Amino acid sequence: LVDDLLEKHAKAIASVRESILANDECKALYEKGDNTKRYDDIWILRYVLSHKGHVKAASKAAISTIMFREESGLNELGDVRHRLKQQGIPDSEAMANIEPLPGFKLFNKYCGENAVCLTLPDENRGLIMYCDVGALDQHGIAENVDENSVKEAMLYSNEAIFQVLDEITRRTGRLTKVTKIIDMGNTSLRGMNRTYLKRDAASSKALEDYYPQLLAGMLIFNSPTWVSMLWAALKPFFPKRVAEKVDFLPSASKLKGNKKALKPFLKYVSEQDLPETYGGLNKEWPQPCVAERYIPN
Repeated sequence: LVDDLLEKHAKAIASVRESILANDECKALYEKGDNTKRYDDIWILRYVLSHKGHVKAASKAAISTIMFREESGLNELGDVRHRLKQQGIPDSEAMANIEPLPGFKLFNKYCGENAVCLTLPDENRGLIMYCDVGALDQHGIAENVDENSVKEAMLYSNEAIFQVLDEITRRTGRLTKVTKIIDMGNTSLRGMNRTYLKRDAASSKALEDYYPQLLAGMLIFNSPTWVSMLWAALKPFFPKRVAEKVDFLPSASKLKGNKKALKPFLKYVSEQDLPETYGGLNKEWPQPCVAERYIPN
């Protein structure tokens, strides 16, 4: 529970805040507008946890984030949860007139059917992202989307996802994160692009300190034997805190009805909400977009 974590790490949280206030430029930003509410104990807690209680590292990351958010104008964006769209999945009627986040349209051109499904099956638990790697045109992205565009799209997506998770965390009192389920069943080694993967990893690493404790786990599903070798080569390019959360799972045929094999999934999503494709009982696919829960009245 968040209250227990706040109590356990109260001293470290207070020390991080002292470091923020000791930096004159950062102090001015911290006290600007309603930022004291934004950068509260729960916000600082994520940095303390992400850096495993090391105050100096947590303080450096928190100060860097406050500066970055000011430079990027993120605090002026407002609520963008309703702008999170799924890639390779047509908008529902409710989402049709919603402007997507920056970078979405560019990337969506290279996404096949049901490429990325971002859903919230239980309003009191974390987000679930299902990604069919085989539906991503990695070569097209590598050739036509530069590194800055990759970073921009990831930044705004992370911001919206963080807003969803932060609201759930504060409402339920439980630290909430996103789980990524990566399906490798429809891809081939020929379909993978090293440039794309390295850019994706570089963007993830560049933004990792700005959104701490965002990722619960990354479950690699239906992976051919060559994937583990590819991961071994690419792992050093990903943030350490991401790499250590990657878990390889068996194929769908071995998951159905197998509680033991399903255990990694059920840590994040119930069997009733997990799609049949991934060994669960939910027949609906693709699942509703999380953004539909946040469309303004």
